Amino acid sequence: MAEQQTPTVFQVAGNTAPSTSLAPKSDDPNAITWTASEFIAHSKTAGWYVILGIITILLGGIGFYFADIVTAVVIVAVAVLFGYMASRKPRELPYRVDDQGVLVDKKMYPYESFKSFSIIQEEGIESIWLMPLQRFSPGLSIYFSPQEGQKIVNLLGSFLPFEERKLDAIDRLMHRIRF
Repeated sequence: MAEQQTPTVFQVAGNTAPSTSLAPKSDDPNAITWTASEFIAHSKTAGWYVILGIITILLGGIGFYFADIVTAVVIVAVAVLFGYMASRKPRELPYRVDDQGVLVDKKMYPYESFKSFSIIQEEGIESIWLMPLQRFSPGLSIYFSPQEGQKIVNLLGSFLPFEERKLDAIDRLMHRIRF
């Protein structure tokens, strides 16, 4: 088996990380457990929703004019779903990293499901992004306590290779629109 690389330097920037607390489980001495937000929540003003409504009306009108009523209805439905998802507040989820894989809430993700992991910087908060092996599977993003980041990265690094990665175009767009 090829030697796996782990990051040698782990820097955590910012002090606005999701709230976390660690409590190692007694049955596995290498396990690291904590709770954290499932994503970073961006506050949205009424103006954000007004702009979403204006864009929806414009796109729906264009869809109706150039296509048909079904296109306009689909555009409006997608915009309503987008607005609903944008208003959701993150849940506090329990996380666990051990020799078997990553446990998020009650779902286990074995290491064999992932190709590598990366540390992603987002608004001064670092998260770990696990890249799936399957082509169309979504990646798994986990937030963690800055104080325990090195332990988590070291444990993951013993099972998965570290890979440099930056936010892709879609992630940057979602960040710009504060989604």
